[in-house]
Amino acid sequence: MNALDQAVDKLKGAHILVAGEVGIDEYIWGDTRRISPEAPVPVVEVESQSYNLGLAANVAQNIVSLGAQTTLVSVCGMDSDGEKLQKMIADAGIRKSVFIGDPSRPTLRKVRVIAQKQHVVRVDYERCHVLDAKLAKQFTESICDLLPSSDGVIVQDYGKGLWNADTMSFVRQARDHRKPVFVDPSQSTPLTLYKGVTLLTPNVAEAETLTGFRHEPSKIAGRDDERLTRMAKRILEKTECEHALITCGAAGMITLGKNESALQRIPTFAREVFDVTGAGDTVVSVLAMAMVCEMPLAECMRLANAAAGIVVGKIGTASVTPEELRAELKRLADLGLIS
Repeated sequence: MNALDQAVDKLKGAHILVAGEVGIDEYIWGDTRRISPEAPVPVVEVESQSYNLGLAANVAQNIVSLGAQTTLVSVCGMDSDGEKLQKMIADAGIRKSVFIGDPSRPTLRKVRVIAQKQHVVRVDYERCHVLDAKLAKQFTESICDLLPSSDGVIVQDYGKGLWNADTMSFVRQARDHRKPVFVDPSQSTPLTLYKGVTLLTPNVAEAETLTGFRHEPSKIAGRDDERLTRMAKRILEKTECEHALITCGAAGMITLGKNESALQRIPTFAREVFDVTGAGDTVVSVLAMAMVCEMPLAECMRLANAAAGIVVGKIGTASVTPEELRAELKRLADLGLIS
C-alpha cells in the first residue's frame, strides 16, 4: 500500500462531531423549450426530482462516505420536512444525530430547478432569526455532552441565526478537552464570535467580508499572496485561531499559521467544474478528519483539494468515496502534480 492509499485509510479512524444548520437540497430536473406566455421566463417541463442532504448534513455525509464516524447536532423545524430529513440522515448511514425541535422555523429546504444542466432558479424555504435562549442552551449542552466521545468538532455556520455567543460558548470546554474546533464561517458573522477555535476555512469572498477588505474579482484576489497574507493575519488576530485557511477556487487554497510569516499554498487540480455546490463542505470535512488523524497540514490540504476537485465535477451536493479519492490521488501522482 503506497503513502496515498495509507492517507485515505487513516481518515477512517476519525470521529467528528458536526454542529450547524441542516436542510434538504431538492433538485427538479427537466427540459425547457419555450418561454412562458405569462412572463419572460422559461417553462421547465419536469422529468424527475431528487433529494440530497444539505448544509451541515452534507458535511456529515462526506465524513461517513469516507468511512469515518460522525455525530450530527442541529436544530430543525417540527414539520414534515423535518421528519423526512431525519429519515434521509439515518438512510445515509449517519448513525448518531441529535435534533432540537424549533416550532418557530421551518426545516430548511433549497429547491433548485435544473434544465438541460443549467441552473434556472433556486427557491429557499427558511426563516432566519436568533435561536431562542432555551433552545440555544439545549443545543450547546448537547455539543458539550458529546465532546468527550469525539476527536474534534466542525462548526457549520450558514448565517441562519443558530450561532451566537451562547451557542459558541462550547469552545471553552472543547479547548479544556483538547478537542480541535474547525469552522466553516458565515460572512455575516463577526470574526470575534469564533475566538479560540483551531481553524477557519472561508473562501476568498467570505474572507474579504469578514476582514473588511474591498471585494476583488476572484481570479485576482485568489492569487494575490500579499493581500491574502494580510487577510489571513487579520483572521488570526481577531480569532486567535491556530490556522487561517482561505479557499481560492481555481487558485487552490492557502494557509497561514499563527507563528508563521509566509503563506503555504496548495494548488487545485479539478478537471472540469460542473457545480461548486457543497465544495466547501467537502473541504472542511476532509481537513478535519485528516487533522485529527495528525497528518501534516500540507497533506491535509492536498487531500481536501483532491476531494473537492471530485465534488465540483458532479452536479448537486455530493460526497466522495475512498475509492474515488484514491483514484484521483493516483491520477494526480501519475501526472506528477503531487508526490
